[in-house]
Amino acid sequence: MEAASATDAAKQQRREEILEAAYAEFAQKGYAGASMEGIARRARASKETLYAWFESKGALFNILVEQRLAGFGTRIVAAGQRDPSPANVLPVMAEDLLRLALAVQPLTQGLPEAGEPTLRRIGKTIADRRQGFVEYLNYCRDHGYIAFDDDPLELASLFVAMAEGEWTLRLGTGMVEEVTDAMIVDHAQRVTRMFLRALSPAPSL
Repeated sequence: MEAASATDAAKQQRREEILEAAYAEFAQKGYAGASMEGIARRARASKETLYAWFESKGALFNILVEQRLAGFGTRIVAAGQRDPSPANVLPVMAEDLLRLALAVQPLTQGLPEAGEPTLRRIGKTIADRRQGFVEYLNYCRDHGYIAFDDDPLELASLFVAMAEGEWTLRLGTGMVEEVTDAMIVDHAQRVTRMFLRALSPAPSL
């Protein structure tokens, strides 16, 4: 039983290594330029191994996208359960928004028309999360954390734009070589401070 478990763990680890190699291939060459041969070379695997696990480049690509979408929101929910205040939740949300943008943007380069369902899937996930954010903003207003009269959807969109910033542009144009975890955390804290400063409740007289 232990031998079987160890074998399964090794297979899972190897699968993850191939997925990491595939992400690197798509990120560097875009969907159109990436190939199963290139992914196999990066992963030091045979094409036969690749096709045994993933039936096509498209199937492999969709798994990569789903992986990145599936994890989005988990940390935000956990943060809200610990402490629902915006000072606690919004930095986590800003971090995850930026990480999602950085992870998905390379995958959407050079997508053919057949990739439109994938783009719609990404868009729907973001729209669903944004609606959840609207509900959270209303909750914060109802509980006195923040005050606003504007459309909460517009406020949610503004926060998303602030969180994503220009980091994909900076990376794409060589303004920065990489975006580190420390940079993401610092940016998220700054965005949260700016956003909450504008929505602070008026002091009671």
